Amino acid sequence: MIPHMRIQPHARALALFAAGLLTGAAITAGATGPIPFDRLEAFSHALSIIHARYVDERDPDDLVYDAIGGLTQGLDDHSVFLAPDAYKQMLEQTSGEYYGVGVQTELREGGVFITAVSEGSPALEAGLTEGDRIVAVDGTLVTAENASAVLGRVRGPRGTVVLLGIERGPERMDLAVPRDQVHTRSVQGALLGDGIGLVRIARFQKRTVDEVSEQLALLKEENEGPLSGLVIDLRDNPGGYLRQAVAVADLWLADGTIVSTIDRGRDSQQDRAQAVGTDKATPLVVLINGGSASAAEILAGALQDLQRATLLGYTSYGKGSVQQFFELADGSALKLTTARYLTPSGRFIHGSGIKPDLVLGDGNAPFDAERMAPLFALHPTDVEEVETDPELHAAWALLRDPEGAGRWFAEQQPAADPAESPVPL
Repeated sequence: MIPHMRIQPHARALALFAAGLLTGAAITAGATGPIPFDRLEAFSHALSIIHARYVDERDPDDLVYDAIGGLTQGLDDHSVFLAPDAYKQMLEQTSGEYYGVGVQTELREGGVFITAVSEGSPALEAGLTEGDRIVAVDGTLVTAENASAVLGRVRGPRGTVVLLGIERGPERMDLAVPRDQVHTRSVQGALLGDGIGLVRIARFQKRTVDEVSEQLALLKEENEGPLSGLVIDLRDNPGGYLRQAVAVADLWLADGTIVSTIDRGRDSQQDRAQAVGTDKATPLVVLINGGSASAAEILAGALQDLQRATLLGYTSYGKGSVQQFFELADGSALKLTTARYLTPSGRFIHGSGIKPDLVLGDGNAPFDAERMAPLFALHPTDVEEVETDPELHAAWALLRDPEGAGRWFAEQQPAADPAESPVPL
């Protein structure tokens, strides 16, 4: 049995750094060339000097985290180092699960306001509603300067209680809200009229394909039969789990390659559609914009290339790379680009994005309502969600009248750019 040793702070930091490198070496055993571990002597020397002589005292663990972050600075923008707290927060966002009360907030002029309350959450049971202003957390007043830190205290261990000071109009109240596991949903749905449904995917979390399937079932039940068309809204969807994007695409694709990924060794892996349970009949329109990225572009690109959907909106963000997370011994992690992906037709969309079949404007310029007014006049609606969202209105009109609206859109489109050749990898 190895005796317990008390490690000095700078030595513990160095051990953390070396452990991270060794872990990475074990994971990437196929890497070419030796890793220069002899250079750690120079690193240790530099760390000791900074720790002892820098004008402001720095925590040695923070110095090491800065150094690991420095390793990623020469890589692409999507390869980064995440300290333990940042990595934990990222896992919560992508998993859709965390321990808290179940509210989303926004800092506006006048304070911090609740913008959404999760279904089945402790916040909903306690009576919190959208529009409530949070003025205090456990007796600490919330200000613009401390909002982030104070609101961070709302989360905590399951079964504990947080006291929230709430303002609702002229009324002020204190609500004791128990913390519990909260599930955030990545998918919302609505029936838009004339049998046309909407599925809005905010990001690709661990259960997104299940949530899409649940929403589709609810929409068909509400419509009392199959949908006459479906809008898939991917606007401002930053991405998420690649496998979930593939699984969602597979709901509407009976055959063909959904996405190909190519790694450092030029090994290609193809994710193909499976025919089981595929909806091959419902007309689809996919809304994208400059905020649609990564996994959202995988879904949009597959449906476009395999001619299963019409893409409407603005050119997407253009992120054609795949990242993996490599956990280090202390709970931190490296988010590292490990592959590039191609759409089914072999397009590498990194930096250029996906151009919709029907373009609503240049980039994310303000929607040209005047230009679209004739189309909307032909397709009026009393559904508020459609009436107040002109881009959604355009998608609904296209599904409602594919020939007429499609012809109108075709006449409005700018001249096509010459086709770009796939980028060799």
